[in-house]
Amino acid sequence: MMKSTKGAAGRLVSVIAVAATFVTLTGAAEAQSNRPVTIVVPFAAGGGTDITTRAMQEGMATSLGVNVAVKNTAGAGGTIGVGEVARARADGTTLGMAPVGPLTTQPHLRKLPYDVDSFDYICLAYSAPTVIAVRQDSPFNNLEDLVKFAKENPEEVTFAVQAIGSIPHIAGLALEDASGIKMTYLPVDGDGPALKALLDGTADVFIPHVSFFTSNSEQLKSLALLAKEKLAEQPDLATAAEQGYDLDFPIWGGLVAPAGLEDADVTRLDTACKAAIDSAPFQAQMENLKQPSAYMNSADFGAFVHEKYETNRKLLEKAGLLAN
Repeated sequence: MMKSTKGAAGRLVSVIAVAATFVTLTGAAEAQSNRPVTIVVPFAAGGGTDITTRAMQEGMATSLGVNVAVKNTAGAGGTIGVGEVARARADGTTLGMAPVGPLTTQPHLRKLPYDVDSFDYICLAYSAPTVIAVRQDSPFNNLEDLVKFAKENPEEVTFAVQAIGSIPHIAGLALEDASGIKMTYLPVDGDGPALKALLDGTADVFIPHVSFFTSNSEQLKSLALLAKEKLAEQPDLATAAEQGYDLDFPIWGGLVAPAGLEDADVTRLDTACKAAIDSAPFQAQMENLKQPSAYMNSADFGAFVHEKYETNRKLLEKAGLLAN
């Protein structure tokens, strides 16, 4: 009696089908990982965030084995470009160099098409300490001088800030909260206009990043470095912590992707980010900018952003600035 070959044939077809599916999925994954990557910078070309991103291009391209392009999408304080990333397909081909403001303060100030959970976090890429700066001839020589005067003269200290909700503004709110003072905020269009306001007497104080301060140190003096530790490059800059105020407000940014990436893509992109930051061209650019290098892996960066998001929300809420 002949055995039926129907069962064996069916099993063979199933094996072939599974194998074909595996080959298809593997091929699709490989094809996806071989596609070019675009990094969206949410500001115009030539700024610090743009320069830092472009310094990472070569290292990331080498690590990933694909072309890496930078696209500038400026507007609305960086929220247009960051929103573009949030809406992109979560396939590892679109990233954003997202700064602190658009990630952790702007979503609290107005309705945006994204929030802190709209992204997968790849890596911290840069972190520039900030300085509370005054004119060289200012009567303030340290934080206590400023705080004492501000307590005796409420709202008479004028603080030039880039925008409501910017990191300098958040740092000012934190100083007010920690010391019990009240200052008057003067919106300006950037560090250059803030410096001009200081020099012409329109403003008394502002908070630039440390490289801007260093470049203009003949006209400025520091009341406090807003960082956890002193800078090895500038050990003469006293920190706020040394003066009794726990204030740490760097201007930072990192690579993000639309939420929903495969774990393997997150790992691959994080590895490429680390390779780029460790590369000689990137380190040379950071030295040229007088900016310390910084890196956090995906998990640490994600936790860090969520922590800062909540910290900044509380400060804005206390100042009555949260969006309804």
